[in-house]
Amino acid sequence: MYNPDYDYGANDRYKIVYLVSNNTSGLYTETGKSFEHWASLSNVDYQGLLDFGGDIDAFFSQLPQLARDYDGLVMDADSNVYDRVAEVLEPTGTPWMSFMAAPRDYTLDAAPLTHPYIGFEQYDVGAFHAEYLINKAKETWPDVDLSEFGFITVDYSAAPPLHEREVGAYDKVMEIAPEFINEGRYFVADTATLGLFTADISQQVVNSVLSMNPQITRWLVFGEIDDMAQGAAAALDLMGYNDDSWVTAFGGTALQQQWDTGRQSAWKSANYLPQSIFTEPIYFTLYAFMNGDATPETIFPEWKNKNEDTTHGSFATRLLPYYEILFDNYKHVLKWSDLYANSNIFPNYPTEGITRDDFSVTLPVPAFYK
Repeated sequence: MYNPDYDYGANDRYKIVYLVSNNTSGLYTETGKSFEHWASLSNVDYQGLLDFGGDIDAFFSQLPQLARDYDGLVMDADSNVYDRVAEVLEPTGTPWMSFMAAPRDYTLDAAPLTHPYIGFEQYDVGAFHAEYLINKAKETWPDVDLSEFGFITVDYSAAPPLHEREVGAYDKVMEIAPEFINEGRYFVADTATLGLFTADISQQVVNSVLSMNPQITRWLVFGEIDDMAQGAAAALDLMGYNDDSWVTAFGGTALQQQWDTGRQSAWKSANYLPQSIFTEPIYFTLYAFMNGDATPETIFPEWKNKNEDTTHGSFATRLLPYYEILFDNYKHVLKWSDLYANSNIFPNYPTEGITRDDFSVTLPVPAFYK
């Protein structure tokens, strides 16, 4: 984590770049701004975001040279290729960290880690959001029976980390409201059937579910990422279901940008970790590697999950918190992140009543890790 009392200027001035193998969106752009901010506080030359537009061949053809050109790499590669990333970078010795997806080897059944990961347990994310939506339905429409709602998870089954969220959501619905599944009111709108998980494709697959089930006019929708929730909300809007539906996402940058324009829709919430809070431990772990303060095998020893397969080595999975954002509180959460990070990413948001201790940026190690 960032240490304001540490003299980063006494160390070498490292040079890093942010690599994105898929098409970029606002989420990646805001992430890049956060990496740039932390670099400015730690005497590091951040040279921007390099977008490969979904061209995996180009990504791998340039990766060896990029490893030679930079002291450290942070990347959002396709989740299915991190086994190759580890193979390519191991001979170079160039420090790296993944951002959103865990660096796992999905060619093996156990999908072992190939590197440390800082982020989330994807199955638990899905389970949390399923319970969250069902509770929101009960709180928001107390006089409406759950039997009037349909439940949609917008998925991308081609990416195992995202699909784990759908599995978690399904299992939680089966546990706490099995009537959705037993009565055929639980649906998966899989963007992989049409390509990528863009907002446009998400709108198409959700619209297909809505059109095939006109008897359902109230919907609970879990978008695994922002683009999925954005597309789902657009589909609901076209059908006139905004006021009677609740879309949530694991993300929130696009929702914050939508709210900044004054627009509200069926996308009513997100469970969100501001980019500066998300990127801090990832960035400074990369810094520790570049500076020789830790190695991938020694970082965060308390976060090593005893249940993990160690085929590629023993690596930590450090979990991060996330916070509910609604239209009424999102500026508070985001301005707090500015105060915490000593940044000014949201200069127009009010500061009154906000303290640096409003939210915790750390979690305890879960019992099942030990």
